[in-house]
Amino acid sequence: MITSNTKKSFGGKVATIETPSFSCFISTAKDGFFQKQSMVIWDTSEGFSNRQLAAKIVYNNLLDSNARLELHDTIIHAIDESGMNGITLLETLETVLLGLHREGIGTPTFLDAWVNSKAGE
Repeated sequence: MITSNTKKSFGGKVATIETPSFSCFISTAKDGFFQKQSMVIWDTSEGFSNRQLAAKIVYNNLLDSNARLELHDTIIHAIDESGMNGITLLETLETVLLGLHREGIGTPTFLDAWVNSKAGE
């Protein structure tokens, strides 16, 4: 279930998702001054204070800021639906982020330490 999805100052959005399969925190925001937005996904399945950086997608230059914020909403709904259907966060992110990459929307990065910690789930 999407427990929050809030627009933040400086044009970003943050969402929290809690499902039977996983919990996560997702931020779409600028990487820094004069940078475009990217999406960062944190695994919060062991609590927010024990969160682990899971993945990031850096959007290409084809999308403007409004399109990226609309995509944020689309992505969180896909992640939520997947978790509600019992799919792991790793499998969910591989499907969603690699799908965006195939469509030319952005370049995903998965954090090796997090991926290795999820092996066998």
